[in-house]
Amino acid sequence: MNHTQHDSYAAGYDAQVRAYNCYIADLVFGLCYEFIHPGQRLLDVGTGSGLSAQPFARAGLLVSGMDFSPAMLDICRAKGFFADLLQHDLAITPWPYPADHFDHLVACGVFHFIPGLESIFAEAARLLKPGGWFVFTTRFPTADLPGEPYTRHLAGDFEIFSHSQSYIETMLKQSLLTQLKLQK
Repeated sequence: MNHTQHDSYAAGYDAQVRAYNCYIADLVFGLCYEFIHPGQRLLDVGTGSGLSAQPFARAGLLVSGMDFSPAMLDICRAKGFFADLLQHDLAITPWPYPADHFDHLVACGVFHFIPGLESIFAEAARLLKPGGWFVFTTRFPTADLPGEPYTRHLAGDFEIFSHSQSYIETMLKQSLLTQLKLQK
């Protein structure tokens, strides 16, 4: 996938999310609220237009954003709450941050664009300070297929991936991350 697909709908993305009555960013924030403190550093991985990062910024966290879409990053800059923004493709590792740099990471509405998540989880584990958390959203398939980490289908022009719960559990274990909460 290239960023031009995402650039093409960037300008209307926030309005589209509101029109769909999508509150996933609020839910993610609510699940994390007990673990955050003002002044902590958070990286929003695949930040898009910054919707999932905004509640954390309002709560006093220093929010960094990383996305491969220049148009999405322009929208983030206009919102004015990011400590810093970086254009970078998540698939290219290592990510351009030092180890143990962030207290927390969030990846909301990103994984369904990525088939294999091994490098994402490895980078999250590398970038997190001890005791930090990594919150993410993913689509679960309607049924786990034995031995298959994900299923794929088309949604318009986008190839979408649904990751099996057993695959996510394996990624957490391999990255030495502990599941604190799960919301289906």
